Order: sequence, then structure tokens, then C-alpha cells
Amino acid sequence: MSLEHFIKDHKTAFDDSKMPEDATLDFEARLQQELHQGSKPVRRLRAMRYVSIAASVVLLITLGYWYQNEQQRIEVRDNLVSALDASDTNSSRLEAIYDIEDQLADEEEDEKILQAFFKILKTDSDANSKIAVIDALLKFPDNQLVRNHLIDALGNETEPLVQLKLIKSVALLREQRAKAPLKKIIENEESLPLVKGNASDLLAMLNQ
Repeated sequence: MSLEHFIKDHKTAFDDSKMPEDATLDFEARLQQELHQGSKPVRRLRAMRYVSIAASVVLLITLGYWYQNEQQRIEVRDNLVSALDASDTNSSRLEAIYDIEDQLADEEEDEKILQAFFKILKTDSDANSKIAVIDALLKFPDNQLVRNHLIDALGNETEPLVQLKLIKSVALLREQRAKAPLKKIIENEESLPLVKGNASDLLAMLNQ
């Protein structure tokens, strides 16, 4: 007998049968539970998406703020270095050095500024400008490039006031490599007695 014939033969029994009420309630309860459980991951994904979007917006704003500040800092630095390079008098050069120190006092080592200062040490700049540059460079005692240029300047400088400043500087740094330029100063007949005396004292300290 086919299923179709069986249903037709027992149509009356099927029509008289009713689904238990508790079965209907149970089905509805299970359906609601499944729908509720299924909505939790959806809500969680939506929340994660909103958080991700918000974090991206905050990051973009932060990067934009940082970039703007960095561009302003670079512009100020470049203007100050240009003013230093363009200085044609001792007073204007000294003023440019102090402006760099004042406006960039809290900055870390800047390669462009350091190179501008190193250039002053190597050239025939006036003594006051060189002394100001040495004070500025001493703010970075752990910078190996700064140490190298101070030692080189000590071996090449002939201006007594600058020589004394350099001797005190390498004394603060306790730089052992300063021994050779110190001996050069001591052996130079044109070195002033005061400079020779300070060089001898520092050399004796470094040899201890």
C-alpha cells in the first residue's frame, strides 16, 4: 500500500487528531531560544565592528595631529639652521645659536642641527660662537658623533678661550681619546701657559 492510499484510508483519524498544546509551547520556546542564541554572535560582531571603526578614526586623528606638529617642528628647525648659515656677523651667528637652543631645548639630537654646529667648530668662527656651540653639544654627552667632533676640535683649535672650553668639556666627558690632542697643546710653543697648565692637569687626570 502506498503512503497516499494509507492517508486517504485513514483521513478521518488524521482529521480528528490534534497536536498536544504542550508540544506547541515547547516548539515555540525552543524556537525563541535558538533565535536568541543566534542573535548574540551578530550583536557581538556588530559591536566589534563599531569598536574597530572608532579605533581607526582615533588613530587617523592622532597620526594627523602628530604629522602636523612634526611638519611645524621641521619648518622651525630649517628656518633656524638657515638663519645660522646665513649669519654674516659674529652677533647674528651667536643670536642664531641661542635661538636654536631656546626653541629646540627639549628636542632630542637632530642631525641637521648637529651638522650645523659641527661646521661652526671647524670653520674660523668667532670664539663666542664656538663656545656657545660647545655648550649646546654638551647636552648630548652620550652621542658618539658629538664626542668625536669635540676631540677633533681640541686638536685643531688655536683660540685660547675656545681651547680652555674644549679642555673643560673633555674633562667632563672623561674622554680618554683626548690624550693625543692634549699632548699636542702642551708641546706647542705657541700655546699660552694657562692653556698648557689646564691641558697638563687634564692629561694627568686621564692617566690616573
